[in-house]
Amino acid sequence: MIEFWIADLKSNETNFVVSSVVGAWEFSRRPDYQDIVSKTLPGQCAPTFYASNEELTHSNSDEDFILATGNLIDACLILSFAHSVCITPKGTTPMSDAQFLGLGDSFIRPRAIDGFPQLKMKETWAEFFSGDGLNFTAAFKLRRLRLFLAHWISGLTCFSLEDIFLSIGVQMDIVKQCEIAETGKKLSYFDGMISASNRYGISPLTQDYKNMRNDIVHEGVLSGSNFVGKDKAECAAVISSALNWIDAYVCAILKVDTSIQIAPRWNSSMLEHGLPALSL
Repeated sequence: MIEFWIADLKSNETNFVVSSVVGAWEFSRRPDYQDIVSKTLPGQCAPTFYASNEELTHSNSDEDFILATGNLIDACLILSFAHSVCITPKGTTPMSDAQFLGLGDSFIRPRAIDGFPQLKMKETWAEFFSGDGLNFTAAFKLRRLRLFLAHWISGLTCFSLEDIFLSIGVQMDIVKQCEIAETGKKLSYFDGMISASNRYGISPLTQDYKNMRNDIVHEGVLSGSNFVGKDKAECAAVISSALNWIDAYVCAILKVDTSIQIAPRWNSSMLEHGLPALSL
């Protein structure tokens, strides 16, 4: 049995199961969960759950271990996306048959993130991951969601509107590359987003996003020669629209539109008053 601590998952559910290519990962809330959460200060992250796989043992091949832990990493990325924090394995528990001195490069490192809104879930995690829990595996590979969501989490560690918008730009470039791979066509940055919008039935972003993206990439400012004369509120509105587009995009890929309420979780006022704008 292999068992990992899971950092920063805060949930009223005591346990749920995620299918894996080898066995299944059972997420369980630790017995002293309430005490751990109450003692966790801002800027700290703590192992609040553990995930165990009874069928993953020393006798399994390296390939089995890589594939099974890959399923765990992907599940944690989905949890992170919904909770707007960094939920990730944080070492093995004392009960694990194998103890690891360190985790490999495929594992996201724990990092305390706070202050961002969660998606409003219609289902519990037990319901969401029930049935064929591997139904997201193919989508993760096709749309490069492991890399995409890792950048998404990284964006939440931002210090400014410029930071988070640059992170969004990287995510959008991954979208473009996926659309090029699927369509076999040469697409511009903005055309890639339009193609993905059409594919998943999402309202595309406006030219304001394109103009502000060109300014931050080529001039290092939110409002430059393309997105001319804009104030902080107008720039925050573009960023919130892009974040809401990403929400709709990820939910559509994972086919969770019936279990996640895609009501905009990002609003411009929150961003405007919560982060500085260093280039305006």
